[in-house]
Amino acid sequence: MPRLSRIVVSSLAFAAAPMFMAQAQEPAPILGIVREDIKSGKGAAHEKTEMAYVRAFSKSKFPHYIGMVNVTGPSHALFLERYDSFEAVADAMALTDKEPLKSELAQADAADGELRTGDRYTFATYRKELSYEPVPAELAKYRFHSVTTVRVRPGHVDDVEALFKLGNQMRMKTDSKQRRVVYGVVSGAPAGTYLIFSGMESLKTLDPPRPAKSPAETFGAEDWARYQKMYSDLVISSENVLYAVNPKMSYPPKEFIDADPEFWAPKPKPAMAKPAAKPAASK
Repeated sequence: MPRLSRIVVSSLAFAAAPMFMAQAQEPAPILGIVREDIKSGKGAAHEKTEMAYVRAFSKSKFPHYIGMVNVTGPSHALFLERYDSFEAVADAMALTDKEPLKSELAQADAADGELRTGDRYTFATYRKELSYEPVPAELAKYRFHSVTTVRVRPGHVDDVEALFKLGNQMRMKTDSKQRRVVYGVVSGAPAGTYLIFSGMESLKTLDPPRPAKSPAETFGAEDWARYQKMYSDLVISSENVLYAVNPKMSYPPKEFIDADPEFWAPKPKPAMAKPAAKPAASK
């Protein structure tokens, strides 16, 4: 199962998050994530090998997925795939063990492996009660994803949930429109790992106006102090990475292509005609 084991995984947080839901659907119950660490200067070559996977999967019933490359942090790629159940994961694994897909994936994986320095596989489950979703998702239009990985101290599940919920209450006070879709990692990363995804159509989303009030004034001095104390006591580490969606490395569902065909399935540009040869000069 060379490709599935790469798609199902990573301890990162995909701001592209609830792959694959139609515009009005819930985020994926189970998210398969893979992080591939890419050798420096091999990004273009890696893109080509990933296109071989896409061609192989397009001839099968393998689940769709989205590929992204990092904008910040060390060179790597991230792949996200939606599953409705772990039974569906098993079905996808079985597909990769059938010919001719098995041989095609083995060939692609051999070439891709030459460009990687490592990879990591992760399963995460959707945590609706911890998420903040004030506006509908426009996944087909998202071009960037901010993914935050939060690792908290084991044995503090109830405290961590209270921390996330308090943060959401504070966002409501500012009428924040930014979606925050939370997943809890169940396999492939240390216990207490949460992934927070926030997608955006443009990087200008990261240019919010400077707040007129301080956090203590906006949220209330007592709530702000309580939030800071809880965060300090519970969170071991937090890392944010910005990703750009790469349509060439993606195997998107038909709904994505229909919503934005120029991005997900652009038509090849016509070849430029060669200029006509000049007639030979007469003597």
